[in-house]
Amino acid sequence: MADQFPEIMGMGDVAKYLRVSRQYVDRLARAGKLRYKKTASRMVFLKSDVIAFQEIRLNKLRKPKKRRIRLK
Repeated sequence: MADQFPEIMGMGDVAKYLRVSRQYVDRLARAGKLRYKKTASRMVFLKSDVIAFQEIRLNKLRKPKKRRIRLK
């Protein structure tokens, strides 16, 4: 799957790669969670940055949540 995407990706490519909406990609970029470059009026993303973001995201999902112990 990773081979079909170019090294420089548009917002639609990133959304398809991460399996999220374009609006969510825009929110991630503007929040600083996903690196991008602004060219003219478009946001472009490096494939390596998108892959790094995806790995961080998947690692957070895999970590078990800490449970609070209720004291009586």
